[in-house]
Amino acid sequence: MKVELIYFDGCPNAAPARDNLEKAIAAAGCGCQITEWKQGDENAPDYIRQYGSPTILIDGKDIAGAGNSGSSTSCRVYEGGVPSVETIQAALKI
Repeated sequence: MKVELIYFDGCPNAAPARDNLEKAIAAAGCGCQITEWKQGDENAPDYIRQYGSPTILIDGKDIAGAGNSGSSTSCRVYEGGVPSVETIQAALKI
């Protein structure tokens, strides 16, 4: 399973999203490794530029179901601030 976190420096929701992602992976017991992509990093793949920060992709799918925003420098706003541990766990079980 491919788990990716997309963020940009200075995003206030990146750290809480990372924390919830780590908690969800631990609770799910999947042993997944997180690949983090910092927007603006020249080594990051082109597709990450399509998503706001933070975005969590599981096997290439946005767990929030919102798809891409078209702008890499936008902050994503989720109900509750960031995706919950439960939302992430549900996406990991798909």
